Amino acid sequence: MLNGHDQTPCGVLFSLLKTHGGISHRELADLILSERPLPNGRTPRDLARDRSWLSHNVVHAPAGTLQQRFFRDYGSAAVRVMSRLRSRRGRAMAAEEITAVLVGGPGHAMDAALERCHEDARLYRNALGRLAGGAGLAPGERAEAALVLFVAAGCTADVRASVAYAMDYVRTALGRRAETPTVGAVATTDAGPREVRPEPATRFGLIRVEGGYVAGDPHWLSDSPDGVTIGSLAMGAQDITDVGSGVSGRHALVRRDESGGWLVEDLGSKNGTALVSGATHEGAALEAGVPAPLRPGDELILAGGTTFVAIEGVAG
Repeated sequence: MLNGHDQTPCGVLFSLLKTHGGISHRELADLILSERPLPNGRTPRDLARDRSWLSHNVVHAPAGTLQQRFFRDYGSAAVRVMSRLRSRRGRAMAAEEITAVLVGGPGHAMDAALERCHEDARLYRNALGRLAGGAGLAPGERAEAALVLFVAAGCTADVRASVAYAMDYVRTALGRRAETPTVGAVATTDAGPREVRPEPATRFGLIRVEGGYVAGDPHWLSDSPDGVTIGSLAMGAQDITDVGSGVSGRHALVRRDESGGWLVEDLGSKNGTALVSGATHEGAALEAGVPAPLRPGDELILAGGTTFVAIEGVAG
């Protein structure tokens, strides 16, 4: 096995999340590898059940040989990892703790791995600092944005492409902009955060994913007591009609509950609704008329072919 001085960026991705996040290599493969079939008819997630394949072709593959088709969209992968870290059994990680790991000492392993690939590690570190400590993002969003950059860098070993992706993700998925930090502003370092600011109000939304890739802009959900209906013939002003074939006219309802959480309910659809936990990746079919909790990172699969991932963003 490679030691800390000769790991590739992808190796750092796997080893850091195992050591500091408690996510095994097999679990991480489930979270970040694509479900799109390869020419041999099998998906990377299926192939990763073979430890030798996972080790040789992903975890310890030389950076220049790592195939991007093995991975799902980096934002979708990072949201899954974030959900897993924040709800792991035994000891869930707070957003600030996730950020501290990526920005602090453990995260410098990625800088070293990128340098070994002749990449601009300083650019990576500058972007990480901007995402983790800049104004305009809530603590949870800072952790998510930093994790998006970390995952993208690990999967691509391409700093410029990873930074461009992460900045675009913040703008499109979180609906914000990573601003230049003000002198004296919060910046999470090895010593921990120097200042704690109130967390801005957040909003809840759904973003469609096709083949593991984000498709289109987020659908931010209304706090209306009536909720938001998803369906091919949904008529409400805030309803979501961005769906594929097989989705019923009024397929599912997402609404806020009395405690401030979110619920999803199948409305008696013809082809069903599945809810997949972003933390455990365990899925279950919803029973019509029976609400189920919906959390950031969870997936909604309508009619077996239309997938939405639940996300959070700062209320603008």
